[in-house]
Amino acid sequence: MASKKGISAQRLKKIRKRQKDCLWNASYTPSILATPQEAPSKSHAYTLKPQKFGRQIHLLSTPERNAALIGLYHPDVVGLQEQRMLWPEPTVHPLWQMPGIDRSKLQPIRGLIKVAEGMGHLNLLPIVKVRLSHAEVTTTVFPWVGDLLWAVKDKSGQIFCVNWSIKSDYQDFKRPPFRKPRKSADDNTSGNLLERHEIEQQYYKDAGIRTLFISDKHIDQHVVANLRQIFLHHHRPVNLSDHQKEEILNRFKIAFDTGVPPSDVITSFIERRKYTEHECRDLFYQAIWTRKLRVDLFKPVLINLPMSPESRNVIDVYQDWFKELS
Repeated sequence: MASKKGISAQRLKKIRKRQKDCLWNASYTPSILATPQEAPSKSHAYTLKPQKFGRQIHLLSTPERNAALIGLYHPDVVGLQEQRMLWPEPTVHPLWQMPGIDRSKLQPIRGLIKVAEGMGHLNLLPIVKVRLSHAEVTTTVFPWVGDLLWAVKDKSGQIFCVNWSIKSDYQDFKRPPFRKPRKSADDNTSGNLLERHEIEQQYYKDAGIRTLFISDKHIDQHVVANLRQIFLHHHRPVNLSDHQKEEILNRFKIAFDTGVPPSDVITSFIERRKYTEHECRDLFYQAIWTRKLRVDLFKPVLINLPMSPESRNVIDVYQDWFKELS
């Protein structure tokens, strides 16, 4: 949800301007940017630039970054709208602007106001005073902001959305971030937070979109560490021909099958002055990212040690996170 930094008329105007169209291309701008001026001050903000989206994505916490890496690695993911505004008013389905989509099958969004009102929780929506052009002041609902909204293409070619709400621990869905829970008997903070998550869930469910509440503790830290390292190399340009790239990849595959460390392959090419260390290293990690080398991502992937064959497929382990609402 939006940080306290953002609850103002000026911020409301900025968010609405950024989220006016919400195209699924490089022009998409999230409601909140991962900058010191906008990101929550007590969390770690990150930007990543995945090759498949052609733009920077803005992540407002370490758990968000860790979850995003799982999504970016998934081959069926075709789009991401992070920090997407939850519109107070009725609006079109998030996939309305997706190229090639059949709009006739898309259910509209009712909006936060109608959802919250129907659930009896209209009082939970933040409000802000806005001065109109003729000097009149009006009160309007300030939007909530989600975490990660994915567009996923299934095996039949149909595209659907999955909404992820992410915290460090499942208990964090019951209490405000960066704050110790109060012990007073009349404190209803936990109840309000649960109701806020229920509103978000219903907001998307009305449009046939599934919401998952994801805990960082359910993300394997070896997988995260490996994907972080691999991501740094996944789209670096390697100025070699397809034939040269295939030669390097084949050597890595032989090393994989025979238990030879990747560093030995790289050293061999360097000593013969055939390819540089950077070329070999980038292609090694890119081969893992594209699953041409099926190494075990649940163990540390170290370039100076033999590669471990894949014992569990990351895609299979987290497959439930990418399923459509049934």
